[in-house]
Amino acid sequence: MKKKNKSFSETGKKIVCLRPKKDFEEFQAEAPSNFNVVYHSQNDDRLQSILKDAKVLLIPAVGDKISNRLLSGSKVELIQVTGAGIDRVDASYCSRNNIRVCNVLGASAHAVAEYCIFAAISLSRRLNECSHKIANGEYVPHRNQLISDRMYSIAGLTVGIVGFGSIGRKTAHLFHSMGCRVQYFDTVEPFVLSEKWSFAKKVDFKKLIKSSDIVSLHVPLIKATEDLISFEELRSMKNSAVIINASRGGVVNEVALSEAIFNNSIKGAATDVYTSEPPKAENPLLSLKKTHPTNLILTPHIAGVTSQSWTELFKRSWRNIQSFFDGEELENQQI
Repeated sequence: MKKKNKSFSETGKKIVCLRPKKDFEEFQAEAPSNFNVVYHSQNDDRLQSILKDAKVLLIPAVGDKISNRLLSGSKVELIQVTGAGIDRVDASYCSRNNIRVCNVLGASAHAVAEYCIFAAISLSRRLNECSHKIANGEYVPHRNQLISDRMYSIAGLTVGIVGFGSIGRKTAHLFHSMGCRVQYFDTVEPFVLSEKWSFAKKVDFKKLIKSSDIVSLHVPLIKATEDLISFEELRSMKNSAVIINASRGGVVNEVALSEAIFNNSIKGAATDVYTSEPPKAENPLLSLKKTHPTNLILTPHIAGVTSQSWTELFKRSWRNIQSFFDGEELENQQI
């Protein structure tokens, strides 16, 4: 075992956190008492000077890109992300400057999987429009319409999971428990699958897109996954299929998705993430929601956000920072 370094409270090592302190207090996941944490907004003009003597930068997974200028001249050696995505940082810059980047995997997996189940059921049974119809006095005609249109359950449908990491696997497990057939695609085999995953069949990407009734995306936003789902892929899907994006904006081409729904090439979609967050006024999904309310679910990047998941994200982030200062192996070092 590596010899532990001197306590970082003794050596004055500083952590700059770009989340408000109240986030951690609310979820009973405050920093350990011996941590020297400075809480600041990313928009604080003083941030670059504040970072100069910091060893660790703690950031949310969602938000604007962290400028390399902020890190230039600083003593930052670790960027800890309180979430799964690391697309807020410049990977090549961090690598060149020996800045390690760690994320937290799996903490929000169950919450995201729940969201995907909710989205699939809501779209397949058109539950997302019922409240509005009933509130407008359309109870009887709307009920009759749903009966006439023959809503279907997700049991027996084929679900295609794109990205079979911790979130993809949890989502696969919940869909399987609902009676779905599960197939998946991943560019790599993330681990040796045990018998418990025998229900999930690995297929190539094109076959998954063509044969799935529900496509659920769980990949990071990297160069290889930009516009992973675009015009060609959407044209290949069943016209009765739905797509769920709870991964990252940019994985799905929003213009292509809007056209596919508008032209009835697919049944619908749920998107929790956008190329720009919040989505800009010209985002075609916003206008589509007004014309096709039954075919589209829009949510504000909230799929993985629950009290349980945030508590786990925060606690594991602090533990990893402790490991960093103690000279121990880091959890989920990505860079």
